[in-house]
Amino acid sequence: MTQLLNLPGVIVEDSLERESTIILSVRATNKTAVCPRCDRKSHRLHQNKRHLVKDLPISNRAVILSVNRRQFKCEFCRKPFSEI
Repeated sequence: MTQLLNLPGVIVEDSLERESTIILSVRATNKTAVCPRCDRKSHRLHQNKRHLVKDLPISNRAVILSVNRRQFKCEFCRKPFSEI
């Protein structure tokens, strides 16, 4: 499923198939994110929150991505930010 989704830096961890819907649980492979304020890398995870995102259909079945939206805290400027 990871190859089918074809999103660089994203791995499909799990899939759930219903009659007309496919739900894919995905996660980012990188352990760091770049702060948009100061352009420095941060590995300090601040918060996790799951979001459901509707994607393009596959074989007339709706596709929903369950994405873990990670929020980091910059170690330099001390501001929280969401990864892009």
